Amino acid sequence: MQPLTASPREALTAEQVEALIVDAPALTLGYGLELVDQALTVLADISADLQLGGSVSRNSYAELHGTAKLPISTDLDWGRAIVRPYMTIADGQLSARFNLGAYFTSTPRRNLRTRPPTYDVAGYDILKALQDPVGDTYAIDSGVSYLTAVEDILIERGFVQYIIDRGAAGLVLPSPKVWAFDDRLTWLTVVNDLLAAVGYAGIWSDWEGRPRCHPYQPPGLRPAEWTYEADGLRSTIAPDRNLDRDIWDAPNRWVFYRRNDIEAAPPVEGNGMYTYVNQSTGDTSVDARGRVITRMEGLDAADHASLVQQAQEKIDADMRLPTVYVPATAINPLHWHFDRLLVVDPAAGPPMQTMATQWTLPLGRGLMSHEWTALP
Repeated sequence: MQPLTASPREALTAEQVEALIVDAPALTLGYGLELVDQALTVLADISADLQLGGSVSRNSYAELHGTAKLPISTDLDWGRAIVRPYMTIADGQLSARFNLGAYFTSTPRRNLRTRPPTYDVAGYDILKALQDPVGDTYAIDSGVSYLTAVEDILIERGFVQYIIDRGAAGLVLPSPKVWAFDDRLTWLTVVNDLLAAVGYAGIWSDWEGRPRCHPYQPPGLRPAEWTYEADGLRSTIAPDRNLDRDIWDAPNRWVFYRRNDIEAAPPVEGNGMYTYVNQSTGDTSVDARGRVITRMEGLDAADHASLVQQAQEKIDADMRLPTVYVPATAINPLHWHFDRLLVVDPAAGPPMQTMATQWTLPLGRGLMSHEWTALP
């Protein structure tokens, strides 16, 4: 989630921001829109041209995580223009603003009946600049730092503001890496391949529009960033909610091996091969299912530790599949990428540790929709 006191909320305390979202008895919701460039410099505030009915959505497992639907009553440089929507919450004494990411604007449909004429604009995550095809064979020499290669691509694709955790800066390609010519190969694929090789999560863009690269951390090791209650005075969950469970074909044994160090000896367990068995945790375990269901996959990894970290991300994702909590909630513009949540809903059972994978935030009145997957 966004930090409670992230820019432009530095003047407020975390407690004040939380109280605005959860406890304020009467709120005024506002929304606006900035025109920015790829350096995230504000070119103009065009909030007067943003009409009622817009929304921002995020799917953390999608190739492009962020999308927006924006009814706009002015011409922009469609296909090139970048916009950054924002929301404000006020209770008569305090006011907080929440930036909601940066989006390239599509060539829209124009509604000629409305006055003024309104464009129904689809916005696409600023990482759209990485989704263009490479258009050729692409290669990186051995000895090049994985993170340097990622940064070079970001700069070449026009990004000026970005955040890269430098913890894996010393890891270099053990042999040349070649991406064969393929009309489906994009710069986003190349970047995520490089990040995965050093145990990093896939690249994502934050609420300001900055691309971020950081090591993968198992969600079970992350603290909950927000607590949702379904009952009581602090409840912000709507009564109509669902709990979906699907354990069909969920694996409980995983075998991953390193495939990119072509000059090394064949991988063995503990050196280029990693096996994990979920013997007893949750409904998909070997004990619960009464049989072993194996997933095997070769991965590109800088070393064995990176193989394990990359494998753990895939294992965690597989173990999250069975239980999905689908609520609607009051407006909470702090939500962002793979949020960690504690859900207290007696109707669903004991308190659940969950991870948010999808949400849609209306720019105005209404409820947010979500999908949260329970952690084992």
